[in-house]
Amino acid sequence: ECLRVRGENDQSVLEFRIDIACAKLEQGKNSEAESELRTVLKLEEKVLGPEDPVTLTCRHDIAKALLDQGKYSEAEMEYREVIKLRDKVLGPEHPDTLTSRMNLALSHTGQGENLEAEKELREVLKIVEKVLGPEHPYALFCRMDLAVALDNQQKYTEAETEYQEVIKLEEKVLGPAHPDTLTSRMNLSNALAHQGKNAGAETALREVIKLQGKALGPEDWRTIRSRSNLVK
Repeated sequence: ECLRVRGENDQSVLEFRIDIACAKLEQGKNSEAESELRTVLKLEEKVLGPEDPVTLTCRHDIAKALLDQGKYSEAEMEYREVIKLRDKVLGPEHPDTLTSRMNLALSHTGQGENLEAEKELREVLKIVEKVLGPEHPYALFCRMDLAVALDNQQKYTEAETEYQEVIKLEEKVLGPAHPDTLTSRMNLSNALAHQGKNAGAETALREVIKLQGKALGPEDWRTIRSRSNLVK
C-alpha cells in the first residue's frame, strides 16, 4: 500500500524496504535479502546518489548478505568498493568505515587468507582503539577475529596471548557468562591444546562448562557440546 501511494522512489518506501531486507538477514534468509537489497540499491543510487551514506549502507548490507552465504570472493570485492567510498565520504576513522574493514577481514578468513585477515585486523584495531577505546565492542570484535586469524595460521602462542587479553576485556565489559566471553574461552582452550598444554586447556574448558551450566543450564546444547569436548 505504501509503495502504491508514495511510489518506489519515495525515501520512506526505500527505508521500509531496507528494514524488510535487514529483517531477512537476521532470519538467515540471505539470498532473499541480497535480492531485495540489490533492487533498493539501484533506486537509492538514482534518488540519493552512489556516494550517499544511506546508499553505502545498502552496499555494505549486500556485502554482508554475500558473506553470510559463503560467497567470500564476491563479498570481498563489494567490501573493497564500499570501503573506498566510505573512506572518501565519511573518513577512514568513521565507525561505518571500520565496520566494513572488519568484515573485509572476515571475507579473507572465509577464503583461507588468514595472513591477509591478520594484517587488516591489526590496522583496524589500532584505529578502533585510538578513536573508540580498547573496551569498545568494535575493539573486542576485532581482537577476537584477530585471535582466530592467528589460530588459523597455527600461531598458537600469539593466539593464546590475544585470547587471554580479549577475555579480560570481555569479562569486564560484557561479563564472564556472556556468549562472546564463553566463545573466547572455548577458543583459548583449543589454542592451549594445540600447544600440548593439556592441563591449561582442561582448566579453561571446565571453567566454560561451569559458566555455561549456570547461564544456559546443563541441558543446553552448548553446555553438552563443551562437556563432549572435555571428554575428547
